[in-house]
Amino acid sequence: MIKNKKQLIHIADLIGAQFGPSTEVVVHDFTKDLDHTIVHIVNGHVTGRKVGDAPTGDFLKYMKSSTEGKDKIRHVIHTPDGKFIRSSTANFYDADGTLNSSLCINQDITDIVTLETAIKGMTEDFYFDSSMSTADEEPVKAPTTSIHSVMDNIIAEGMAMIGTPADKMNKEAKIKLLAFLDDRGVFLIQKSGQKVCELLGISKFTLYNYLEEVRKG
Repeated sequence: MIKNKKQLIHIADLIGAQFGPSTEVVVHDFTKDLDHTIVHIVNGHVTGRKVGDAPTGDFLKYMKSSTEGKDKIRHVIHTPDGKFIRSSTANFYDADGTLNSSLCINQDITDIVTLETAIKGMTEDFYFDSSMSTADEEPVKAPTTSIHSVMDNIIAEGMAMIGTPADKMNKEAKIKLLAFLDDRGVFLIQKSGQKVCELLGISKFTLYNYLEEVRKG
């Protein structure tokens, strides 16, 4: 269990009370099961999540990385149901650099963006900063409630990047895909190796050899 859990929950409740029902605040505990990291959530209706749900795929990257520069500030995504969500995340690490917890603020700014668009039609000036433009907009993302759904999404993203069906991939393409998945933290998920082996039609021995090549650079 994370040592600062009570403090993070107190801060989450305070932020939620301050900014109201359009602002979701989430406390993640990464010291246990990756499929159930959310231990506290305020205004979960913003993304439709609840206590016991999984983190997003971004957190898997943080679990493999150093502590430097891993907080996200005012990061905007566009959800499948048409919402604009502006998020900020503070990550907390053990002394050895292992991610143990996070505090995430997800603000629904859909109404602000709509208002800004309306005002833009009447004036050249922007009265509200939505922190985004068409060029900056993220691809549509759906909140996930299962770590294995996160894994499936990352694998699909990797396959799209490679642009070749799994059964048509040569060794170079497979290693490129494995490098992408490893960088995104997929192999931290239980039984991920088995799924990737089945997808690529390779043995676990081959998977380990390919990953060794990837990690040696």
